Amino acid sequence: MAFSCHFKVKFLLYTRANSLSPEIVTNNNLSIQASNFSSTRKTKFIIHGYTDKHGPWMIKMAQAIIERVKSQ
Repeated sequence: MAFSCHFKVKFLLYTRANSLSPEIVTNNNLSIQASNFSSTRKTKFIIHGYTDKHGPWMIKMAQAIIERVKSQ
């Protein structure tokens, strides 16, 4: 029996340049190149589960991570 599952994964990019409003980055080179992503900087992922809710806690967590990395 074959099992197929398709998830609609979204990558929301927070950086120092956009710490309040994330950029949605897709899996194509143009999207990544047009974003504030830099492969020379540290990258952290926040994995929050299977809901498609983007709550205020995520913005606070992203800002806290950005501030923490900035101070190191």
